[in-house]
Amino acid sequence: MKKFLFSFSALSVFLLFTHAAFTQTKTPIEGVWKIVEYVRPGKNSANKDTTITNPQPSLFIFTGSYFSEVFVMGDQPRAAVAPVKDRQNPTDGEKIARYEQWRQFAANAGTYEIKGSMLTMHVIVAKNVNLMTRGTPHIQEFRLEDPNTLWLIPTADESAIEPLIKLTRQE
Repeated sequence: MKKFLFSFSALSVFLLFTHAAFTQTKTPIEGVWKIVEYVRPGKNSANKDTTITNPQPSLFIFTGSYFSEVFVMGDQPRAAVAPVKDRQNPTDGEKIARYEQWRQFAANAGTYEIKGSMLTMHVIVAKNVNLMTRGTPHIQEFRLEDPNTLWLIPTADESAIEPLIKLTRQE
């Protein structure tokens, strides 16, 4: 009888945890996305917004509570650079070439939360150390046009420096 009660109790606990795991709801942005268009605010000679409709490769991954973003902001492929001759002592020219290659590349990862239509990202690791150390989360509005189109919209106080990004679901 004790074995039966123990087995029944163990099975009940297992089913309870299994049910909880399978009934968790996905966030509306959970999945894999890529940039298909973005609007860069006032960064040209006329100080007008620039719409990029042929963006470079990107990958945004949102899991239940974590995110990862890797993207190149620009409409032209980055130039390949020659290998550094002495990795311990690169020349100034080699440093500048690498800077130009990495300048438009961004990589960020961390946790996120959604409240209404606001997406709050807490950066844990990033190419830009300022994103990791500024002490405040990155907040954007998000809008789903359909299950496969996601807009990331900068807040009013960041709209002059942050792009408006349109993504499509890959998975």
